[in-house]
Order: sequence, then structure tokens, then C-alpha cells
Amino acid sequence: MRNTKAIKYTICFITSLLCCIFIYSLKWDTRIQYSIHKAQIPMYRQATQNISIFHTGKNESLIEDITKTESGKIIMPAFASIKEARLKTSSKVPVPVSKQENTGLINSSKTTVILKNPGVVKVGEFFSVIIEARNSMGQHRVKGGEFWLASIRSRQANAAGKVIDFNNGTYEAIFFAAWTGNVNIEIILVNPSETSDFIEDTFWHMEDRGVWKGNFVSGKIRETKLCRLRIKGDFLNKCEWSQPLATGKTIFVCDKPSKLGCETLASLKSTSILSNTLSNLTKLSTDITRRSLNYARLLSTPAVNITEADQESTLLDRLSLPECKADLPTPLSDGFWTGKIWTSLQCKTRQWTGPEISRCIKGKEIIFMGDSTTEQWCKGMLNLMKVSNNNYTRKLSTKHITHHSNIMNFDFYFHPYSFGSRTHRYRVGKWEYEVLDNLNFSACNYVIMVSPWAHYTQWVKESLLERLHLLRETLIRFRKRCPNAHVLMKSPHPRNHQKGGENVYVSEKMLFDIYELYHEIFSGLGIHIIDIWDMNLAYPHANTIHMPMAVVYQELFMMFSHVCSKGPT
Repeated sequence: MRNTKAIKYTICFITSLLCCIFIYSLKWDTRIQYSIHKAQIPMYRQATQNISIFHTGKNESLIEDITKTESGKIIMPAFASIKEARLKTSSKVPVPVSKQENTGLINSSKTTVILKNPGVVKVGEFFSVIIEARNSMGQHRVKGGEFWLASIRSRQANAAGKVIDFNNGTYEAIFFAAWTGNVNIEIILVNPSETSDFIEDTFWHMEDRGVWKGNFVSGKIRETKLCRLRIKGDFLNKCEWSQPLATGKTIFVCDKPSKLGCETLASLKSTSILSNTLSNLTKLSTDITRRSLNYARLLSTPAVNITEADQESTLLDRLSLPECKADLPTPLSDGFWTGKIWTSLQCKTRQWTGPEISRCIKGKEIIFMGDSTTEQWCKGMLNLMKVSNNNYTRKLSTKHITHHSNIMNFDFYFHPYSFGSRTHRYRVGKWEYEVLDNLNFSACNYVIMVSPWAHYTQWVKESLLERLHLLRETLIRFRKRCPNAHVLMKSPHPRNHQKGGENVYVSEKMLFDIYELYHEIFSGLGIHIIDIWDMNLAYPHANTIHMPMAVVYQELFMMFSHVCSKGPT
């Protein structure tokens, strides 16, 4: 009898569970896999009228006029050229006097998202929304500078959009229609302009955002002192270490031990002494650091419907993409995800098999240098080549992994002065110049990939700029010696945060600034910039510092497509 009741209860429980799972799955289209603050959904309407401060008349070039060729091929325009054209057109339209005083703090629930071209959207076309930033009174702000992220999402596919700031409270998010069906437009207000200004003008220039505990050891004597990076200051009674070819005038400084010499510094572990300072700063600036303003999500309703184009050929057949090469411009759309496959719209990438990768890298010396996101690339390479547990794969230190065999020749180096929970030996890891300036230049059969970014939001901006410019000089020296070697840089990618303080402390705005610095400092040098910002933003998963390996493999496939643009030989 008891067994019969138990069976009945079990069946009821399983039935209820299956019903819940079914109902939950029906809501997939309206769920966005981000762990962020959910603001009130703003007004969303399909606009039939032009917006007064965003002219849409004949003077504005349609993107479709730029992308279509006589043969019917689609050429992806550069984002910079479209942005320049949009800003020129917008500057001809004066802001009404009545709106010039409406600069109150943005209110995400009052801000409007307006579909600019409400007609039929077909595959292969661009469409956009206009974002009108409004204050709590519903008045249109006339100040720009808000930091937005934009994407389109559906069951079939996902993609990111490009945002143009017209510096008057109006923004345009542009999307490429790469697949059919209903898509939801997701707009995220990462930071209001006031928060962005606070980050740029105050926070990024604060010292001691990156601090280490230095362990000095000699025999049985141990002392722990605070260490930090400094550009200037009083270094009396301090231990100093300089790396002029890597950090320039920025010096690594530790408080001097009372009993031991500076040469006994054995290990480092990052710590934080800024919690009180940061708390006081955010209390003084509660209006711009509160969570209701940072990472507010604006989701479109209803969905935009994309229909099939009046073409017999597929979208990929109609696209005219260049071979993957150095110094490619950033396209108006970087690409789109279908499942776990990324289709690039910047250049001709492909999905690579193990044997193809082997032929691509045969005879090449591959060197990766960077942080833990680059270490993911290292693990991905070892997995793709099926040598993760090979006897030739060795972890020589916590920051150096190597594999040298007839399968491949590969080294990964983590940069010095990293942050994290683990303790590292002092000066474990290598700067780029320490590796590249000491290579054997007789063959120059190198593939070099550098990607220092994830730890540098905790550097003072002046130190970061000098660091990147010195890296630029290192890469120029290397390319003069090996002009035919492949040099690549992996860009930063977004990482969402749930805690209010972290929105500032490890700011997405700072990461995007580093992303822009990459393009500004390293363009025009014959370097392949593997731009993964939009690729990671669009992936249907919470943006984290360490994205799923499915993303990492697609990033590596982009790299192979640059290194062997003609395919495996």
C-alpha cells in the first residue's frame, strides 16, 4: 500500500516538473541570458514620423546604397565611414532651444527606443533603432556620453549592433539582418554619461587600485609588505624594480622590509586596500553609481520580423568578404552566431578540423602572450591538437606552458604583475620584449599573438598608455626583423557584473576604452587584430571574463583564418 502511494506521489512530482520545464522553455524568446539588473521596460514604438534631432531626409545616405554592388553582392561597409556620415548629417540639424536645459540624469524607464525603419526588413539589409535618452520628467536629454550595448536575439541566431552617439541625447543602434524570423532588440544602458565621466576623469586616475602583498623570505625570516605600481612619488625607504622596455616610467615599488633586503622578495599576491576609499567615493556619487542606472536592460516589444530576401542565393553566397589579413577595418556588423558557430562578416573565416589546423601550423613556432583569457586560447589549442595530456605538454611554471614535438611548437607566457587569488613567485611570467627580442631570427617562422587587457583596468591610465605604446615599439622591432611573420592581437571583450561597486571597479567602460586603444595604437602596423568584442557580446550566455570554450574555439578558428587565409596547405 505504501509503495503504491509512493509511486503515485513520484508520478505526480515528475509530471509537475515536466510541465514547469515546458512552460519555462516557451519563454525562451523573451529570456536574455544575462545576470544583470532588470529595469522597467521603456516605451517602445514603431515611429512613423522623423525625430526632430535625428534627420532622416534625403541628405542621409542609406546603408543599403553603400552595401549593394551592380552584381548584387553585399559589401560590408566600415563602421567608421557610416558613423562619420551619420554625424555629419546630424550636425546640420540644430537642437531646439526648448530642449537645451533638459540635462537631468537619465531615467531608463522613461527612455524611448524607436524603430527607425518600421517597414519590411529582409535578410541582407540593415535596420536600426533610435534611442532617446530621457530624464525622470520624460524630457529629452541633450547630453551624450551614455555607454550602451546593443544586440538582437532569437532562437535561431544572435548578433550585436553598433551604436552611434550623436552627442545630444540621441543614439542610433544599427543591426544587420542575417537570418529570418522574429528577433528581439536588446539595449543595455551600461553607464549613464555621468558615471562614464566619473570613471574617465576620476576613478581611472586613482592610484592603489592594484596592490600586492609582497612576501620577503630569507631562511626562517619572513616579512610581508605592500607593493604597488607608481609613476611618481617619494621612493625613500622603498624597494624599486623598473622595466623601462615594458612599463617605462612606471616602477614596481614595495615598502622596505625592516630586517631583509629587497632582493629577498619571493612572491606576490594581489590584495585590495581601496574598499573604504571606493565606498566613500560611491557614497558621494550615489546618483551615478546606483544599480538602477548601471546595467539597465531595455528590451523591445514587439519583436522585429525579418523575412527572406527576394533572392534565390543564400546570404553567404551574396556576401563579398575579403580574405582575412592585417589592418582590416571594423565592419558595420562583425558577424552572427547560429548555435555555437560564429559567422564573421569582417573576412572569410571557416570552421577548422584537426588535420587542417595541423597543416596550417606545420613548421611554425606559435607563441601566445597575455592573461588568463589567452591561457584559454592555450588550452583550446592543446585540445584541438589532442595534446593536452601529451608528455611533451609541460607546465614549466604557473605562467609558462609549452609543447614542442612533431605535432606543433607552442609556448604560452602569462605577463608579470597579475591580479588574482593565487600567490605567484615574484617576476614569474615574461614581458613581450623579453620573449620577442631574444628569438632566433634566422627562420622567422613565427606566429605571435599578444593580448594584455583583463588586468589593466586596475592600472592608472597613464601607466596603461605607456605600457601599450612600449608594446607597440616591441612589435615594430619584431616586424622589422621578421616582416613576414604573423603578429596578432586578441581584443578585450565585455564582462557583466552584478555588484554595484564592480560596475565601476572593473568597469566595462574601461574595457571598451582599452578595446578602442587597441585599434588606435596598433592599427596600420601590419598586425592582425582579432576583434572579439561583438562576438562575445552576442553569444547567448552571460558575459564573463572566461567565456565558454565554444566561444574560445570560434576565436581560434578566426586566428587560423588569418594565419592561413588561403586555407590549409
